[in-house]
Amino acid sequence: MGSTRIPLNRLHQKIGSSPLILFFLGVLALGLWLAATVVQVQTSEYLALGNPTRVASVAWGVLTQPWLLISGQAPAAFATSWMYAWIVELVTLVFALALSVAVVKISAANPHLGKWFIIFGAALIILNGYADYSSSPGANPLVQFLIALAIGGIVVVGLPLWGVADASGRDELRARSAGRRAG
Repeated sequence: MGSTRIPLNRLHQKIGSSPLILFFLGVLALGLWLAATVVQVQTSEYLALGNPTRVASVAWGVLTQPWLLISGQAPAAFATSWMYAWIVELVTLVFALALSVAVVKISAANPHLGKWFIIFGAALIILNGYADYSSSPGANPLVQFLIALAIGGIVVVGLPLWGVADASGRDELRARSAGRRAG
């Protein structure tokens, strides 16, 4: 049993450090993050509009909304819900990727604002989770909860996963090319 473990461990190390596999995992993580972000924006819009619609597909057109809002081309009936959805998504990404930096910078202006940012940001993320839950397809509440949890989870960890896979792949390629030059 011990002798089969060693070759399997070596195989796992080779596969786990393959730049090609890490690249594909990074691309998959980035793609899933982008799709989940679009779905989260959709569910937040549905919540803001009071629309009980369930998300049936990824509406990639959502990615054009910030430009339409900035350029003044957004339909008046949807501008507020679009703005709400993107603000919630921005707060979610700040909480996921740069919370400590954001709190320090906000607290530098006013110490109370840093604490309130955390409280209101957490409330928005909880509300966003409810929007994901209420707009998720599923036969029962447990399935809806699991879908909402998966979507929220990949939005929070998708970019860091992509960065880890991308950086690991680059580091492995550099190490291999340096080994070839030295040898």
